Amino acid sequence: MSDQRTPPTDDRGQVIRVDFATRRRAEEAVLKTPPGDRSPERDSVTRTLSRAEVAELFHVELRRLKAWERAGVVVPSGTSDGEAVYTFADLVAVRTARGLAEAGFATAQLKRAIDGLRLRMPELAQPLTDARVAPEGHSLVARAEGLRFDPITGQLVFDFDVKALRDDVVRVLRPKVTRRQQEAYELYLEGLRLDEDETTRGRAEASYRKAIELDPGLATAITNLGNLRLVSGDREEAEELYRRAMAADATQAEAPYNLAYLLVERGDHQHAVGLFEKAIALRPDFSEAHFNLAMALAELGRRDRARAHWKRYLELEPRGPWSALARQHLQN
Repeated sequence: MSDQRTPPTDDRGQVIRVDFATRRRAEEAVLKTPPGDRSPERDSVTRTLSRAEVAELFHVELRRLKAWERAGVVVPSGTSDGEAVYTFADLVAVRTARGLAEAGFATAQLKRAIDGLRLRMPELAQPLTDARVAPEGHSLVARAEGLRFDPITGQLVFDFDVKALRDDVVRVLRPKVTRRQQEAYELYLEGLRLDEDETTRGRAEASYRKAIELDPGLATAITNLGNLRLVSGDREEAEELYRRAMAADATQAEAPYNLAYLLVERGDHQHAVGLFEKAIALRPDFSEAHFNLAMALAELGRRDRARAHWKRYLELEPRGPWSALARQHLQN
């Protein structure tokens, strides 16, 4: 956002420049392995194992595997020639059960945990692994949907799993970036460097356009290109670009704010109000949006609502460029 502190005198001073990296969420590519093109790793995942093979693989006695089956701790979910066999998911559950047994948990304890999980979460195919049961001291703890709880009683052990949140945040905020997206972002940064100087705005516009060509979803570049078109007097393209930016990134507050400014110019205060409100909903401390929303509301005769936003502007900007004007409106 621009950090100007003097009252604007032209379009460049009113619109808000975007100078931060947007948190766009790139979808991960889904890789599909064609039939017949199976790697050894894929084969190891898809094949099934008999009880004897599982006992040998994990160095677990057959009688213990059978005891787990009877107790419902780990039940083979596959079949082959009418015989129960273990799938890869079952093997993961066996490994978990073996680890818990080695940690000192008896089959009866595991059974109580499994029974409790099935009662509360009947959709689980393999409760031990689907609910991520693990030892914590002398107790068993399950984790599902970010919650840690006692699998037997269902009582929360800790209200919120911080690591689960951290993992989710990393996954969402660090999406896979393609080379084109990286190049587009670098061009966007070049545009930022150039667009403040009147003598280099043509080069800035070219950088933004190339960035958008490479990455049509780069909303920050789209908004800033809209600002340059507005400065050049092309209000039609500026409006189209602001709307494109809003469609590309619904979390960016600058695009609806700048579009609202255009509508105020046109005398369309009714629609401008909705856009200013949208900008404030996205960024409650958006002081310029509070001030201009108050102005638009006043034009519509909604003085009481306008007063609330002039007051909020003064709370955010007590010595801001429009603070004297806001105080004057409040006094009137």
